[in-house]
Parts: sequence; C-alpha cells; structure tokens
Amino acid sequence: MSSSFFGLNIGVRALRASQKALEVISHNIVNINTEGYRKQDAVLGTTKPEGNPAVCRNISTGQLGSGVEVNEIRRLYDHYIERESNSELQNKGKWEVGVNIFEQIESILAEPSENGIRKMVDVYWNSWSDLENSPEDYSVRKSLVENSKSLCSLLRNTYKKFENLRTELNREVDIKVKDINNLASQIKELNGLIKEIKIGGDNPNDLMDKRDLLVNKLSNMINIDIKETSFNQLDIFIGGTAIVRENNYTPLKTVLNPSTGLYDIRWQDSDRMVEVNNGQIYSMINFRDVYIPDIMTSLDNLAKYFINETNSIHRTGYGLDGASSGYDFFSGSDIKSIGINSAIDTEISLVAAAKNAAQPGDNSNVTDILGLRTQKLFESGTNNSDEYYNSMIVKVGVEKQQYLKESENSSLLLSNINSRRESVSGVSLDEEIVNMMRYQHSYNAAAKVINTMNELFETIISQIG
Repeated sequence: MSSSFFGLNIGVRALRASQKALEVISHNIVNINTEGYRKQDAVLGTTKPEGNPAVCRNISTGQLGSGVEVNEIRRLYDHYIERESNSELQNKGKWEVGVNIFEQIESILAEPSENGIRKMVDVYWNSWSDLENSPEDYSVRKSLVENSKSLCSLLRNTYKKFENLRTELNREVDIKVKDINNLASQIKELNGLIKEIKIGGDNPNDLMDKRDLLVNKLSNMINIDIKETSFNQLDIFIGGTAIVRENNYTPLKTVLNPSTGLYDIRWQDSDRMVEVNNGQIYSMINFRDVYIPDIMTSLDNLAKYFINETNSIHRTGYGLDGASSGYDFFSGSDIKSIGINSAIDTEISLVAAAKNAAQPGDNSNVTDILGLRTQKLFESGTNNSDEYYNSMIVKVGVEKQQYLKESENSSLLLSNINSRRESVSGVSLDEEIVNMMRYQHSYNAAAKVINTMNELFETIISQIG
C-alpha cells in the first residue's frame, strides 16, 4: 500500500525534474555563442513504480507509477561528423599555410613589376644592346656597369630574403611543436578529469566540449588519428605513435640538424623522427625543406649563368685601349657573391666590347655576349635564360592557384560539416525558448499537484481534528 505522502512525492519529483530541465535549457542559452559548445538535453524517465512483484504482497490494481526523474544530462554529439571535421581540418591547415607562404614568395619575387628580376634582366640586356650600338660611348659603358650592379644587388637581396623566409619558417616549426605539446598536455589532463567524472556516474559534457575544441586545434596543426577508449577518453596518434594515451602523453621535441642547420621533429622519449604528412606544420616543413630551396637553386643557377657565360666571353675581348684583355666582367662564383669586377667598376674603359685589339671601337664581343640571351643553356638545352626564369615564375603562380583552390574547397567542406554539426549539436534560441515554456508549464503543473495534495492533507487533518 502506498504512503499517504505518495502523491506529494510525485509532485516534488516532477518539480525537481522540471527545474533541472530548465537549468539545462538556461545553460544552453547562455552558451549559444561559446566556441565548441554542444547542446545538452535533460533526459527524463519514470522512477521506480510502487508495487514490486512478489508471492506475498497486498492485492492492488497493479503497479502505480511514482513519478519522473532526470536520468542523465545528455550531450548531443555525432561521432561521424567529428571524425570528418578533424580529417578536413588537417587539410585546411596544410592548404591555408601554403597559400600564406606562396603570398610571401610572390612578394619577394615581385613579378610582374618594375622591381622584379625579370624587369632588371631586361634592363641589363638592353644596356649591352646600347653598348653594341655605341661601343666607345663612356656614358653607355657607365650605364651598363651601374645597371649590372643593380641586377647583382637584386639577385643577392632576393636570395637573402628567401634565406630569411626559411629561417622564419624554421622558427615557426619550433613554435608549432611547442603548441602541439601544450595542446596534448591539456587533452591528457582533460582525459583524466573526464574518466573520474564518468566513474562517478555523471556526464562531463562541458569538459568533453573543451577537449574536442583542443582536438580540433591540434588537427589543424598536424596529422592525427583519434581513438575513443574506456570512460570516453581519447587516444591520439601521430603517424601511428601515441602522443596522448588516456591520461598520459609523449611530447615532441625539435632537434637542430647539424647538416642543415634546421629543426627536425622527434619523439622526446625515443628520439625517432615524427611522421608529419598533413596540417600546418607539414606545409611549413615542405616549403622550408623543398619548395623554397628549389626556387633558391633556380636563382643561383641564373646568377651562375650570368657570371660564367658572360665572363668566358668577356675575357677574350679588349677594352678601349686595345690592350686590356683577360678581365672578368662579373666577380664572385654564385648568387651570394655575385658583383661587378672592381677593376671594371673603377675603370669602365676595361669593358671588353671589341674582339679585335686593333679596333677598339669593334662591338663584336658585345654581340657574342648578347647572343647568350637566346642560347638554350638551361634544362638540358631546352630553355634559354628568359624561358628558364619565366617557367619558374609561372610554376609559382600555377601552384599557388592550386593551393588557393584546395583551400577554398576545404573551407567549403568544413562549412558543410559545421552546418551538419549545428543541425545536431547547435543551440537554437527559438527551440530553447519553446522548451523553456514547455518545462515552465510542467513546473507550474507540478506545483499545482503539490498544492492539491496539500489541500487534501489539510482536509483530512481538519476532519480528524
């Protein structure tokens, strides 16, 4: 037989359940703009009914429900959507960083513009052409020397800027590794807290939201694989090796490679190289170690071409005095040291325009030097110097567009994923207000039940009294 206060208890339980549901709705509303927040629901269920099956029990009309309670506060979450998001965030990190680096490369090359190498090379060849037309004109010789010095300076400075860009990327790799370790440490700590709360029988929803946000940031930085283990803990792997395993983590480290002067990324415990194949840090390493060195090599080849090919012809010619010969036009051996022979810079009459010593006004040596421009001396005899440099510029432009397109596609995919996530986990203000009104009515109804039962008790007590 049920207690006299049975109906009152039902009302109290209903009151508490409605209040808890309203509190969950309030939590949703105030976190509608919180990054990474997932909607939560109060899952209601009936409490244990009155009247358990037994051989000896009071005869009754059947089990009587004892009310309602909040079984759990559920976090709305789709594992498949999150896996998609983490995978695409890795791609987005790679493409976005690549686009950013390409913009820096284009800024350094400054093509096409009045300040680019291509324009300066045109000026350089035009100066030789002017000398071909006026081999004895001192002002033309002076202009050739000055324009050649400008070309040398531009080549050196451009190369130096690429060296600085590699140095900056190397520094960013070191910073990014520290960021990865910091995120992994925080995820490890949250794993431990989540396990403790799950063992206690509760759902650590807000902690899991915070951890997922950290995982998203980690995905953007480097290639990771995620595995959920007991008590909703996450194991996170990079290239098959765990950086986070439940409430433990293995940090990464950067080690200066003595042969390159650049950082390698290794596991701190084993000193093994980390397998990096996606994310922001992948693009940083790829551009630092492969793409930018290729551009620098191309520029160096161009500088060596000017030095070696021009000097080989210039040495055979004669200056205005008809006796001066054997002088190199350029000094240095590569792009870092290219310059104008100091003797020629001091005495421009030493510019060897003539092939015939008896004819100082001869321009045939200049003609041979000008012929270098059309000679196919690059790429196994398939390109001349202009074609070689232009193909490098075109390659940069085409590949930047590819990165830009992939970045836009990745952003579009993530936008689609986020829309699907919002449909499952997002907080809708309109929906929450409707639910608030619904539970407010439930709360008022429960209060009415309690008030009615109270009136019944008062009637009984007054009759007894």
